[in-house]
Parts: sequence; C-alpha cells; structure tokens
Amino acid sequence: MDRRDYTDRVLSSLRRVTEKEREAIRSELDGHIEDHMEALRELGYDEELAEERAIAAMGEPDEVGRELNRQYTGWGWVLVSRAAVVLTVVLCAQALLALGILGMVIDSISARIYPNEPSAYTAVAATERLDIRIPVGNDILRVYRISIGQADDTPGVWEAEVQLCAYDRIPGGIVSRRLMEQTWLEMPGGRRDPPKGSGRGNWRVEYGSCYVRLSPEDTYVVLRFEAFDEQIRLELPLPEQEGL
Repeated sequence: MDRRDYTDRVLSSLRRVTEKEREAIRSELDGHIEDHMEALRELGYDEELAEERAIAAMGEPDEVGRELNRQYTGWGWVLVSRAAVVLTVVLCAQALLALGILGMVIDSISARIYPNEPSAYTAVAATERLDIRIPVGNDILRVYRISIGQADDTPGVWEAEVQLCAYDRIPGGIVSRRLMEQTWLEMPGGRRDPPKGSGRGNWRVEYGSCYVRLSPEDTYVVLRFEAFDEQIRLELPLPEQEGL
C-alpha cells in the first residue's frame, strides 16, 4: 500500500466533510508521511522501505479514519483529548521513532479546519466565532474567536480576548513562532496594555491569545502585527452583550 492508497482509505471513513476539507486533510496526512520518510532515509532506509515503514507508523487507515470521523460535527472538526488518547494507541508505532507525529497531525488539521482552544476566562460574558486568515510570508495567521470576560475575575473590569493560531501555507511546513510573539491588541485610541497572553504549539502550528482592557464606550479592538517587514492593523468589532 502506497501513501495515496493510505490516505484514500482514511478519507473513505469521513462522511460529513466538504471537498475542501477533504483535500486539506489529505495534504496534511501526506506531509507527515513524507516527513517520516525523510527521517528514515537519513537513517539509511531505501525509498520503498522508508515509505512502507512510514505508513505503518501512521496506524491502520480504517481505524484512523473512523476515529477522525467520530470527532467531526456539523460545525467543524472538534479534536478533543479523547481522540488524542485513542489515536495515540492506534499510532503507537510512531512513538518508537520519537517523531511526535500524532500531536502534529491533530493540531495542524484542527488549525486549518476548526481551532477550538478554551478561553482563559472562567465565565465568558460574550463571544463570537471568527474566520479571518491573514497571509504573513509563508505562514497564515488565523483569528478564530473574540470574547469578553472579567479581567482577573475582577467584577466590573472587562477585557477583550482574541484567540489565534498560525500555520504554514504548505501542509506539513514549519510555522514561525514570531507570528505570536509580534501580535498584540490595542484599544481604539491606540492604548496597549502590558503584554499578557497564553499559548501552546509545536513547529507545525502555534496557538495563542491576546488581551486588552476595555472601556465602557469601546465597540471594537485593534489587532496589530509587526514583523518580517510587514505591518497589519485589523479592527475587530466586539461581540454584543447587554449590561457591559
């Protein structure tokens, strides 16, 4: 079985995906197989054996497809920890090579289709899903949610939280961590709070959040990015919530 056969069998189990989502998943899986093959070539494996071992390390295609399909909802891919645990068992062979394929596959597919990191606020007063994708060099900076919550759980003091992820345009490519490091929020008048954020990631995808303190009259916040000889200024309307 070659890589094309493998991805065809994985995708055959996915019932409620669009053609665009299907091709994104195919490209992502193929990119991880190629990376695994490259590592094996460096260890002295020939092309045919490297492909065979790389595909074996990905796990049984029917089982991988079924587990991904179980995580799909009509609103997008929600890849939760339960799927990661199940797929870790399915892909246990990859752990022998310590390449971290599983987490990268899940994170990278999720970032492209339906990123869903939890908010930092214990109680969210207002929230809205977004889908803004900003090209920055070879990478994509994606803004996927804006929320309003209490700053440090202090009654009457509100903040805006903007959640982002970043990934390479080419599935399987490496993303620059500077995308998150050089992104921040400002008030409409230009005021910027001291940096505060949270995030996680790997060299395939980065997740992060930006925050800024709100004033009662604010109706939007400004997302700013300055790096790689590029400057971005994006006004993001705040989600409506009575009583704020």
